[in-house]
Amino acid sequence: MFIRSLFPLLLLLLLGSPTPALAAAPQPGGHEALAGLKTARVVFDVRVADLDKLTFNLKLIRETLAGMVAQGVQPETVVAFRGPGIGLLAADELEDEEALDLIRDLKKKEVRLEACAYATRAFKADPADLTPEIALVVNVLNSVIGYQQKGYALVVLN
Repeated sequence: MFIRSLFPLLLLLLLGSPTPALAAAPQPGGHEALAGLKTARVVFDVRVADLDKLTFNLKLIRETLAGMVAQGVQPETVVAFRGPGIGLLAADELEDEEALDLIRDLKKKEVRLEACAYATRAFKADPADLTPEIALVVNVLNSVIGYQQKGYALVVLN
């Protein structure tokens, strides 16, 4: 009888408690990359033609910048939109959409948002329809080149 009552306790000691195993799950790292930095410059080259992908990428940009700030790094950021999805940036396309809220949130965080005038012509999007948070530039490729020459890291999002 005594051995029977000890059996669950012995089994637990031999197999270990599941709680410590869960508590010991690895946590993501990556703090080494930004260690020692006070500021970081980045230009995101965004080329998506689907609203869901645009929203996903805007969330990714927002989370990336928040992660930098959480590590004490002040980001200097440009988001350059180009390609066939340029029409997605029209105010009426973004109306009541999550993407518009994300664009406004990034703008409030002093992120420079640029749209390519060349892309508006190539993909027949009216530049006058762009949401006002986004600046129209002659050619976003010139922006990407210029920002890289000024020390901005290039991150391509497709």
